[in-house]
Amino acid sequence: MSRVQNTVMVLVGVAAAWWLLREIVSMLGNFADVLTIFGFAWLLNLLIEPMVDYLSRWVKRPVAWALGYLSLILVLTALSAPLASQASSLPASLPSAIEQATLRVDNLLDWLRQHRIGVPISSRWIVESGQLAQQAGPTVLAWSLSLLTIGGQTLLVIGVAAAMSAGDDSLGAIIGAAIPRRWAEDVKQIYDDVRRTYSAAIRGQLAIWAMGMALSLGVLAIFQTPGMLLWFGPLAIVRLLPYLGGILGGVMTAGVLLISLPWPQSILPVLLIIIGENFKGYVIEPRLLGRVLSLSPGLVLFVVLLGWKIGGVTGIAFGVPAMAVAQALAERVLSRREARRVPPADESPAPTEPAGSAMGRSKAGALPAER
Repeated sequence: MSRVQNTVMVLVGVAAAWWLLREIVSMLGNFADVLTIFGFAWLLNLLIEPMVDYLSRWVKRPVAWALGYLSLILVLTALSAPLASQASSLPASLPSAIEQATLRVDNLLDWLRQHRIGVPISSRWIVESGQLAQQAGPTVLAWSLSLLTIGGQTLLVIGVAAAMSAGDDSLGAIIGAAIPRRWAEDVKQIYDDVRRTYSAAIRGQLAIWAMGMALSLGVLAIFQTPGMLLWFGPLAIVRLLPYLGGILGGVMTAGVLLISLPWPQSILPVLLIIIGENFKGYVIEPRLLGRVLSLSPGLVLFVVLLGWKIGGVTGIAFGVPAMAVAQALAERVLSRREARRVPPADESPAPTEPAGSAMGRSKAGALPAER
């Protein structure tokens, strides 16, 4: 009977824990956008902090933070300047660009038919009926509005990060007062692990960004793509997205090559981009992040897919380092448990003497008494 009661209690506890977890997740989902902004602002401060520490040797720390944010804004402005300079001429050049893109796609379909490669009827109908040209304009407009939205959110994140860096340590003092004193050291170690892990993840992501930019710009430069510099800024910004940025950057590079180069000369560079992105995404990136965060490549891929399922780009950005923090915490708990099992060196038992020697000493001590 007691076993049945224990089983029922365990099932009830699991159900209650699952319900509580769902309620907490749903409650956090209502504030997901706010938490995302503050989370990316915290990551931005971690990114700028090494430069701030370096500048603090010569100027005061608030001035160093201001110089760091100013440098970031200048970099973003420089990346978007080439494309922004063409924004005024975009309405006039958009019809000709759409016509050129439609002509490229038509030539591609003709080449496929000449080489007896099957083409879906729906694809041919979209081009021949003019649906592709009609849908291209609204699509470009929607992408432009999305870029403006992303730019506004980026400025908001920079403003929140600046406010966080300019504030005092009152929040830390409140948290420190709420935590029991016996847990203070453990909480400090966990916070240090979080900062160290996410800083390492940022460095790994920057290395992946550099490899992706080298691949895109290298292929564009080797095949002498016209207007290559116009795409430098969008490629650099898109590739900053964790893991998904590589896919979007590869698709953008392949699209630029297909539109800018005549067919079939664009086959080779597009194949190079596809092969390079797959090799980078499935081989180099998991191994690099795994080495930086002390995780296995398979676990990195699993957490990336799980993070994308839960929270999209935000889930990927925060999920992989969070798994590394959880692993470090588990290793610390296991090491403490093993240390408790091992007895200290000074409490080891005294060496025992053979039974024969003890009996010999007792007999030797008894001889004088017999005399």
